[in-house]
Amino acid sequence: MALDASIGIGQESTYGTLSATVEGYEGHADSWKTTREFIESVGFRAGMQTNRADRRNIVNMGGEGEIEIDVLDAGAGSLFAAAFDKSTVTSNGDGTRTWVFETSSDMQSPSFSAQMVRPTVDGTKVAYKHLGCVATEWSLTAETEEASVLTVGFDFRDVTHSKLPGDIVAPVYPAEAYAYDWTRTSVALTRDGSAVPLMATKLELSGDRGLNVDRRFLRGNSLKEKPVRNAMPTYEGSLEGEFSVDSLGLYEAFLAGELCGITVNMTGLVPNASLKVEAPAVQFTGESPEASVDELTVHNLPFRILDPGNGTAAIKVTYTEPEPATP
Repeated sequence: MALDASIGIGQESTYGTLSATVEGYEGHADSWKTTREFIESVGFRAGMQTNRADRRNIVNMGGEGEIEIDVLDAGAGSLFAAAFDKSTVTSNGDGTRTWVFETSSDMQSPSFSAQMVRPTVDGTKVAYKHLGCVATEWSLTAETEEASVLTVGFDFRDVTHSKLPGDIVAPVYPAEAYAYDWTRTSVALTRDGSAVPLMATKLELSGDRGLNVDRRFLRGNSLKEKPVRNAMPTYEGSLEGEFSVDSLGLYEAFLAGELCGITVNMTGLVPNASLKVEAPAVQFTGESPEASVDELTVHNLPFRILDPGNGTAAIKVTYTEPEPATP
């Protein structure tokens, strides 16, 4: 296990410009990989054994990576800001601040630099700095007997690396933070404005932001421009729980194509910390409850998250955390 490895992001002033700060995240895995493509020139030529060494050019295509974390009740604001179209942050005057993240028709989320520090087997740390990181997709899961997990996938423009200690920026972590887990997570559903009880055991939410990440031009270099939206974003989810007389109404809503609402509440252990996810217009896409010879009847409820059409966000996330200490 690479105990000295670290991952963190910092907001860029402009796309592709290295951020001077790094907010540390306790990532589960290292998936940040650069991509290179080769352009080959092949034509009739006497005496060739295979492709000539001087007819093969390497091209920097940027790359992809993701940050997967257990969601903490402090320090996750920038990662959510990367994943959602717009965000605001407000000081509450009591030592906490509240972030509001929303989907929107206008993508206002910033780009980030991501620093991945990888230690060699002989103890040298190598910092890989990924520039122009833009979130392309995300998922949030909550399940019994597990911590809640947030995964954000990024496209990046370029990457540099250095083994010089002075080039490694020390990640900044929250002074105190606890993972949101299943014991402090609740799911509420509504149908026609009335609550529909469901004994939920698992929740998954995901988003594909519909971005074009391959904006390259004939301008003397291979670096791409900042991704922009070129397709309809899609937001989906699924619920799993026990089938009951009350939850039968959700199956009936599926059959009728009705819209329901879903709210997820998480309570933090840090005082006044909380996380709330609201999707006011979800439409179940299936399926029938499933009986078993050795288990309780299970209700699986995949759904699409839709634009409610009244000017409110398809998904709204409210995240309250302690304000960081002033250096």
